[in-house]
Amino acid sequence: MNPPPMTEVSHHYAGCFLITSAGKVVGQQRDNIPNIDNPNRIGSFGGTMEPGESPLNAVWRELVQEETNLRLEPQDFHLYFEDVAWRKLTSEWEGRHFYFARITDLQLQNLEVYEGQGWAYINSADDTLLIDLWREPVSTLIDFLKD
Repeated sequence: MNPPPMTEVSHHYAGCFLITSAGKVVGQQRDNIPNIDNPNRIGSFGGTMEPGESPLNAVWRELVQEETNLRLEPQDFHLYFEDVAWRKLTSEWEGRHFYFARITDLQLQNLEVYEGQGWAYINSADDTLLIDLWREPVSTLIDFLKD
């Protein structure tokens, strides 16, 4: 089944991975409860875009206002990957918009995460705890960081 064009998808997700000064990729480890997407797995920080909200505003709101104590500006977020993927939990196509933001080691040391179990390093796209549908965005990000 081929995904529809992004413009025809009504549900959109905006997510962000954090990149440390040492170039390590940091994601969010999800709660381990049964009624959420991918319990106990590692994905990006982020969430569903609200009606009329741009992907950039959504990812900034999710990371800065709702999920962490980080104080970043919208210009600190860099879009690097977009696609349409099947969301199993709700049986619908989802437009996905992935960003990264660079943080210092001090910001990581002091990082408070208000949703999920906390933050976690992602060593590769083959990380066993990584959400399966996040493997391509993580692989793309790691390749981008090498250049």
